[in-house]
Amino acid sequence: MKFCRKEKQDCCQTEQGGKKGLCLLKGMAVALAVSCIFFIAYGIVLTYTSLAESTIPIVALCCTALSAGIAGFDWAKCIKRRGLIWGLLAGLVYGLLLWVITSFGSGDFALHTTFWRMMAVALAGGAAGGLMGIHKIS
Repeated sequence: MKFCRKEKQDCCQTEQGGKKGLCLLKGMAVALAVSCIFFIAYGIVLTYTSLAESTIPIVALCCTALSAGIAGFDWAKCIKRRGLIWGLLAGLVYGLLLWVITSFGSGDFALHTTFWRMMAVALAGGAAGGLMGIHKIS
């Protein structure tokens, strides 16, 4: 049995109840759903306006940072401690999932410079989200 400080009591209850994994899975699902919504909306804007296709990389990186931040926020809020670590981990998992999904779509599983750039942005976004999640106003 694990001992907790009084203000961290529900943290231990979550660990004993086994709901932590479900909470983390939900946070990642929310982040991926936000990415899908964001990319669909951007695709519609790109299709029906005169917006240049050269904006795709920067929009993709902004979406990656935002979604990884959401995942980091949810993970840190779920665990209630070590927000930076859990945020970085959420960013790493989100970045790897995004890489696998895009690699299946393109058929190319190589690690290009765009992969490393995307991972750096996902880690930074996840870390920022994790810090915000642990220091959220209750």
